[in-house]
Amino acid sequence: MSVTDSSPDNEILEYIQKLAETKKALPYGQPICALASHTITDTESLVQLAEEVGPHIAILQIQAHIIDDWSNHTIDQLTYLSKKHGFILWEGSRVLNSLVNFMCRDSTNWEQRKVLADVIKRNYTNGPVKVGRWAGMATAWAPGAPVDKQEEDVLIPTLRKAAREAVASTYKTIQTEISAADNEDCPEGDATEEITTTNGWPEFSSNNGISMRKSSTISVTETITMQPHIQPEDGVPPPPFLARGLVLSLPSAGGSAFTPEFRQSTIAAACSNRDFVVGFLSSEPFFTEYHGNNVMELAILDGRQGAKGRNLLASSHLLEKQNPLGLFSLIPPELAANFESDPVHILKGDVDSPEAQPESVMKLYYIVRQALRLRDANRKDKEANKEETHIRSGPNIVHFPMVILP
Repeated sequence: MSVTDSSPDNEILEYIQKLAETKKALPYGQPICALASHTITDTESLVQLAEEVGPHIAILQIQAHIIDDWSNHTIDQLTYLSKKHGFILWEGSRVLNSLVNFMCRDSTNWEQRKVLADVIKRNYTNGPVKVGRWAGMATAWAPGAPVDKQEEDVLIPTLRKAAREAVASTYKTIQTEISAADNEDCPEGDATEEITTTNGWPEFSSNNGISMRKSSTISVTETITMQPHIQPEDGVPPPPFLARGLVLSLPSAGGSAFTPEFRQSTIAAACSNRDFVVGFLSSEPFFTEYHGNNVMELAILDGRQGAKGRNLLASSHLLEKQNPLGLFSLIPPELAANFESDPVHILKGDVDSPEAQPESVMKLYYIVRQALRLRDANRKDKEANKEETHIRSGPNIVHFPMVILP
């Protein structure tokens, strides 16, 4: 179901924005997404990285499929650290919908779409990793529905439903402090009453993983040990652990492998499902090509090869400024090339007591500072050359830099 003006906000995006305001240890106030590199292949190394950089990031992207000893114990440790330090977990080793632009092709009938959507759903909720049961964010290509026919999309609604089911089946469905005697005292009608949450999902409560519905109402296929309540440090708000969201891969505006129509379809899909889609994963370097709301400007301007699609997006109500969307873009790893030899990375002022910080944290600050300098220089060049456009279309874009560590 498409989101409307009265639809709930995206809890994950709201939380990350709150972190930018409240988490004082974020490098230069930037809501950083740290990516665990391909060199991290075991739980111990992954947990160590999460412990070191957790106080300084908003999101940790994990490549679960390359962790040799991945288990429920791994998930428990990562979940604990995300609670302790206040950050979102993002499983990034797979793209759920790998068949780009297949779900909504005219040649694909409804039954075929449903079968494929079910396969993608199982890819999200089942298997050894069970992404939907612990990761706040996952990645997918957009289904490719025409800009003005987003109701034909079966993929995103299927994944939204799968997210509900995954969370409901993973976490306990009643508060642990409610005793059997309390249940006997409650009328049947009261015990099964659904509690509507801010994210519109009555299956479970958004209050730290405890649902108020009877276990007979929701099938619980897996029970985990609920960890004690943990309040993040320094007044940081606790993560919304029952919230789930998608990040849609956004093709480059200059790439020839994707049509302008597919790019615009991706933006339309995000705008139509803002309660579930957090934003876009960009192939462009962070703060190099995109700044401000340029992703929306390019969505309109890159339709020169498909005027119909361009006009549909430009005139669509989907671009009305409602809830914002995120843009996740990688800081080029090359910016860390001089980290070891550059004495500036140990100067005081970057972090508190820099001599006591792990190398991963110092590298994080160094890379972010290099990227911000590059951004500022890029902006000055564009202003000098009068390349800045003044089109302001669509929801506001919130930028999230991504850094590969270690």
